[in-house]
Amino acid sequence: MNDKDRRWAETIIDYCDRIEDYLSRFDDDKEIYMSDNLYKDACALVIIQMGEFANRFSDEFRDEYDGIEWKQLIGLRNITAHNYENIVDDIIWEIIHDDVPEIREYLKKILYD
Repeated sequence: MNDKDRRWAETIIDYCDRIEDYLSRFDDDKEIYMSDNLYKDACALVIIQMGEFANRFSDEFRDEYDGIEWKQLIGLRNITAHNYENIVDDIIWEIIHDDVPEIREYLKKILYD
């Protein structure tokens, strides 16, 4: 793994940690999430950033570490960034609960095991 790929992986882990912090800070309650624009905006921005950094990985990195659907993460970034008014809040809620923890653990395993 080259130094840039390592740096991008560490950055994405940091963004995953931010999502966890938001869940703690705002209370891990979907009803609160759905009614709080600050909460939704913070999570959407982190998803955008995660996709941005996933797009920076070398092709070799994405080919070797294919346990994450990198193209889907990058695509989600594009949808979120360019079509914000049509974001489905339920989908982002599912992503921050299901996908973000998996991404964090996968990248930690790559970097630290």
